[in-house]
Amino acid sequence: MLASFVTACVFTSIFSVALGLFVYVKGPTKRLNMVWALMSLSIGLWGLGLGLMSNAGSHTEAVFYLRWIHYLGGICVPAFYLHFISVVLDIEAKNRKIIYSGYLICVLLQFANIGGELAGVQRNVGIFRYYTVGRFFYPFFAAWFFSCVAYSVFLLYKHFRRAAGKRKTQFEYMLIASIIGFAGGSTAFLPVFNIHVHPFGVYFMFLYTLLISYAITRYQLMDIEIVIKKTLVFAGLFVASYSVFAGFAYLGSVLFENVVRNRWLAMVPSVFVIALMLRPLENLLRDVTDKYLFQKKYDYRRLLRTFSDEVLTVLDLNMLVHLTVNTLVETIKLDNAGIFLYDEETEVFRTAASAGQGYSEYVLNGEEALIARMRKDGRHILLAEAGRRRALRADIKKKMHELGSVLVIPLMHRESMVGIMSFGKKKSDEDFTQDDIDILLPLARTLSIAIVNAQLFEKLSEAQAQAAQREKMAVIGTLSAGINHEICNPLGIARGQCEMFLLNLAEGVYKDKSLAELLEKAKEIMKKVMHETDRATLITRKLSSFAKPAKGEIEGNVQVGKELEKVISLVEHELELDNITITRDIEDDLPSIFADRKQIQEIFFNLIRNAVQSIRGEGEITLRGTLGVDKKVHIDVEDTGAGISGSHLPRIFDPFFTTKDPGKGTGLGLFIVKQIVERNNGQITAWSDPGEKTVFHLVFNAVEPDKTGSSEQG
Repeated sequence: MLASFVTACVFTSIFSVALGLFVYVKGPTKRLNMVWALMSLSIGLWGLGLGLMSNAGSHTEAVFYLRWIHYLGGICVPAFYLHFISVVLDIEAKNRKIIYSGYLICVLLQFANIGGELAGVQRNVGIFRYYTVGRFFYPFFAAWFFSCVAYSVFLLYKHFRRAAGKRKTQFEYMLIASIIGFAGGSTAFLPVFNIHVHPFGVYFMFLYTLLISYAITRYQLMDIEIVIKKTLVFAGLFVASYSVFAGFAYLGSVLFENVVRNRWLAMVPSVFVIALMLRPLENLLRDVTDKYLFQKKYDYRRLLRTFSDEVLTVLDLNMLVHLTVNTLVETIKLDNAGIFLYDEETEVFRTAASAGQGYSEYVLNGEEALIARMRKDGRHILLAEAGRRRALRADIKKKMHELGSVLVIPLMHRESMVGIMSFGKKKSDEDFTQDDIDILLPLARTLSIAIVNAQLFEKLSEAQAQAAQREKMAVIGTLSAGINHEICNPLGIARGQCEMFLLNLAEGVYKDKSLAELLEKAKEIMKKVMHETDRATLITRKLSSFAKPAKGEIEGNVQVGKELEKVISLVEHELELDNITITRDIEDDLPSIFADRKQIQEIFFNLIRNAVQSIRGEGEITLRGTLGVDKKVHIDVEDTGAGISGSHLPRIFDPFFTTKDPGKGTGLGLFIVKQIVERNNGQITAWSDPGEKTVFHLVFNAVEPDKTGSSEQG
């Protein structure tokens, strides 16, 4: 029984001192860490002195342990505990006089202790060889001890009742630890007052430091997680290495010593095994400590790296916000997360992306209290801070509960709020810490810039698409003469056939014809009329189809030959009028390409029109399509026009650059062509022999034949 009592005292002492040192090493300049370390040291001295005194070999030893270890620490415990609680509760300044009074009483009692007026020792008290016997100042010490601890616990309980979130959880663990720890430790007073009950409570004293340690590691009571983690890994490595070495040393001495006749040489295998297993063992121990002690922590370095390498480089707004939300949910392990973006037209914040459980579509009015507050101060709102750092209106809390959000961060760009990031609770039920906030706020600022850039890029793309459409419609206007001819010809033929039939019928040309013969003649004329009207309809359909804006949908079955023929049919009459011939050199088995069909037509149309305008007089346009050695489709549009000078060639794809006469070109044609080509994952280059020819070379990704079936060109 005595041995177990001494063991419990020594264990409590070692555990308390070790934790106190950890805390102090982590933050030697922090007042909270310093006070906690001093209190832990005091508890350690109290436990060590009690254990040594109760098992002392002589009266002199017992007195030494009593005065210079046991009560040297025990007298300081209530003073340090009061100070520690005051610092934790942020009431140190308010309690300053009480704290100083406690330290003064502590000093006076130490003088009484050293002078032998506080306590002495007596032999054979119950199972103990020696135990404390109270003297003149001992009742005062006991009263001081219990009143100070009771007052501190009362303060802790009062703040626990008013706290919320993580703070409340921290206070809860501290409260439980204090009640168990001091209730257990107070049983050591019983034998002193001749109450013959074994102080079993001392066995549970270690629970005080254990529960506080749990609060530290799980609820960030103090920032020492990394120290504990490294210590556990080191301790595990030491124990494992020592065990392996001892085991192999024993086996070596048994198995190899008789062979090699040298004990040290017999230990060589254990050295190799330790060298091989150290790194895997370290990784295993780190994973175990992460899983069972620090599983709620996430790798912020990975989060930052993912954002910088993958997220913030995206210019597509939809992809940017969805990738951001998915990355946050996956990395921080959230129930849900969402991004709301400001809609300038409706002046509301709409859900742009969401992931996890919770909302998928939600609209936040710009006048709501949640929005108004963040717009006013540009600060985040953390639900766990409600009532602690700043008051939070009930309607804001209600809105955050509707969103399933515990944290909202405004996405500020300059003085404007372009959006909101909403975070649901962590799957671990752990609150967001200050470390989390310190990581997420810079990410939010960077994300704001990325969103604004993506929005500008989106507007630029829309402007380019509109410019391309205007350019196309303007070009279609210049084709009006040819289009008019292409439509009027078949319609004229159809009308002529009908007029001739009616005229012949009126003049009696068919008077000798039977009814069956007249019907056959009418049938023949109707077939010709239908054929010619079909020709006109086909032309108008082609023109209407070409005039429609492209949707930007990438397909895998776009056949170059067919799309070229569609474009040629629109400009063929104009080419005939200008004495320009078109030569087609498209490989029969040319694969399809990945592209937007309408945009490919726009590319060919603009390049052919550009070639027509560069030819003065008779000329030729050659269209080539081949499969290159790089397994990509290569297309050449070559003309025998005036060519492009070497000084102008590098600038032909620049916006608003043109060599045409004023009023005959916007300078956007080739710029738009280049943008469309790149949007379809293609490349375009050009070279020219001034006065001879110009070649525009296009490269697109080919589709494998087995993915598209036939790639026959029409």
